[in-house]
Amino acid sequence: MKTRLRTGMAGIAALALLVGLVGPASAAILSATPSTISGATLDITLATPASPLGVSPEVYYDDASGTYYLYPTSLQPSAYTSTDGVSWTKATDVALPPGFDYSIVRMGPGSYRMYYSGVSFSAPPTVQCSKQKKQLYYATSSDLLHWTQQPGPIFDDVGCGVPVVITKPDGSYLLFYNTITSQHGIHMATSPDGLTWTKRDGLVADTPDLVDPAPLAMPDGTYLMVTSNRGSGGSLQQLEILSSPDGLTWTKRAAPLYAPKGARALDPVLKLVNGQLRVWFSYVVGSDDQQARISSAVLTLGKATTVAKPGAPCTKAGAKATYKGKKLVCTKVKGSLVWVVRR
Repeated sequence: MKTRLRTGMAGIAALALLVGLVGPASAAILSATPSTISGATLDITLATPASPLGVSPEVYYDDASGTYYLYPTSLQPSAYTSTDGVSWTKATDVALPPGFDYSIVRMGPGSYRMYYSGVSFSAPPTVQCSKQKKQLYYATSSDLLHWTQQPGPIFDDVGCGVPVVITKPDGSYLLFYNTITSQHGIHMATSPDGLTWTKRDGLVADTPDLVDPAPLAMPDGTYLMVTSNRGSGGSLQQLEILSSPDGLTWTKRAAPLYAPKGARALDPVLKLVNGQLRVWFSYVVGSDDQQARISSAVLTLGKATTVAKPGAPCTKAGAKATYKGKKLVCTKVKGSLVWVVRR
């Protein structure tokens, strides 16, 4: 039996509208700004005893076949398929690479790259959380079920948590990972080809409490991210939500996106499927991650206030400006580029 929950901030104070008002965008506008994540909500379908066990799930949707593929990290590495992203069937003919924490990018028609973590048993541990050294590797596939390991590692140390790779519209790559080697939090690296990486300084949102990044490049050029936190201060792990105009500079919503009572929500994955934002995450009562099961949710962003800036029409999604003290971002709304107030 499915348990459905509704969570999020109830209502948003209306923003002061600037001259040249176009009007409020609908809640379905797919633009990640501090305004839209402020009113974001989750419609959750909690895991049942029939849901797959595991943490660090990766979900890939194949639009050609309408099939969802799920790859959780568990004691017995497995893959699952689904037609709705909620009910899963274990795949029987699967060849996964020797690792965990999977992250998939599409390279072209019938060509996929799976990034994953592997433990270097011959190297001394680099982070206290895992007592081991985790490095980034990759495998390739033509059918999303049979994967061939490639030479590696391609990134020396991904610390704790779940490394995730996404592609940008210009064809370059972003890597998000957790470590405490320098400072705890979500760190970033960039790459022109997804194989050679350059580390960036600083933390996502300058927040050391975040773990388990799930970033997504949005259709209008902005970026959305769902993460979990460490559950510091005596609280259990919760889901958080962030936005970015460029994938590098992030703003976190003050209130958690999902804070279940008496349970932990961790290791989210975020995808855009047929115009709908879908989230999957591990859900567990207590501290035994071996009992965690995969839950799912639909994410709805809040409303954005759009304005037209006299004399300076926006022509490039993601461009930023300031007008009468308000920070604006150029956003595609119902097929047109308009200025959207960021807060």
